[in-house]
Amino acid sequence: MEERILRIFESYREVNQSFFQLMTKAASKHKLSAPQLIVLRVLHEQPALRLSELADKLFLGNSTTSGIVDRMVKAGLVERERTPSDRRAMTLTLTGQGEALWRETEATRLHMMRSLLELSDADQRELDRLQREVLRLLRKSREEA
Repeated sequence: MEERILRIFESYREVNQSFFQLMTKAASKHKLSAPQLIVLRVLHEQPALRLSELADKLFLGNSTTSGIVDRMVKAGLVERERTPSDRRAMTLTLTGQGEALWRETEATRLHMMRSLLELSDADQRELDRLQREVLRLLRKSREEA
């Protein structure tokens, strides 16, 4: 039983590590860190986030996220704006330069992962099914813990 659990865990860890290595390589081609690349993606998909919301999406603390954002603001990729409803609150948005860099990095990352298209449609459907089932079981375990 323990061996089966460890094999499942290890396979996900290896896949996750491979994705992260590819993302890190893609980011470095554009002189970014992997977390900065993720910030570009998140703010592209959901502009005008507060720092705490971005930190939640990055699974990082506010201070770590703030440091990443500070460097990106200095580089002209992200801007902080005061919210109209609460002058003390700030939201984060990509600048035009940030959006352009997002498009470039996305093209690089997708190009680097094109080998995934070698999966057949049937294998892709089976992978999706298995991942949904693994997530269901893990959520169930988390709720019971």
